[in-house]
Amino acid sequence: LFLYLMGSFGAALAFGYVEGNQVNLLITGSLMSWFMLGAWGSLYAYTPENYPTNIRAMGCAYPGGVSRIGAIAGSYIIPIMLGAGWGIKTIMWVAGGVPLIFIALVLLVFGYETRGQDLESVPLVEAHLKEKHAQFAVATPVHE
Repeated sequence: LFLYLMGSFGAALAFGYVEGNQVNLLITGSLMSWFMLGAWGSLYAYTPENYPTNIRAMGCAYPGGVSRIGAIAGSYIIPIMLGAGWGIKTIMWVAGGVPLIFIALVLLVFGYETRGQDLESVPLVEAHLKEKHAQFAVATPVHE
């Protein structure tokens, strides 16, 4: 996921800096699309692993909803930025470069590998829920 995010960052900046002819835009746009779709697929595989079973659907729904809000907002904000005289390079830094670097760094610092680990011990969300809401039964089903 980190590599896809960094590739998305590089491709987004390349898209903003190349000469605006058809071949350059097609190549950099294709690279940007490939890396973004790779990050998207990796993210949707990684996100559910961060939540215990009983709150997994809710934990995955919130980021999905926020992403839709961002997509809608971007459709309105980018034309406003263009109308205000912002250049493509600046827009690609603001809309692509800085957010992608920030997300990649957060993932690098706070992300963890969940492969082969028990869901009970992965983010310790379940222990926090048990401590905070002791009156409710919070348990991930164990299948043997």
